Amino acid sequence: MDAGLKPEKLNLEARTPEAKEILKYWLRCFEAYLDSSETPILEPRKLRLLHTRVSHRISAMHEKATTYEEVVVLRKRFVKLRYMPGICSLPAGSAWGNH
Repeated sequence: MDAGLKPEKLNLEARTPEAKEILKYWLRCFEAYLDSSETPILEPRKLRLLHTRVSHRISAMHEKATTYEEVVVLRKRFVKLRYMPGICSLPAGSAWGNH
């Protein structure tokens, strides 16, 4: 695999508005990194490589997933559930701050 394509470790805060775009971009970079291998990367190794490139919080979130594709789906769902404008936002001037 091309070390120049190796993405930074993902440490995503899902509550931010840009989390979905960051995740989408990071996954594309990770896929390019995997595709740069001269030999095909099989499913168990993909999953292990993915675990090494994410923070412990994110890794714990999908520890029960058995395939790489399951993890990708779980991540996308996690970001959607954690940030839902209009549902999770607080009223302006609330005790918790302005959002």
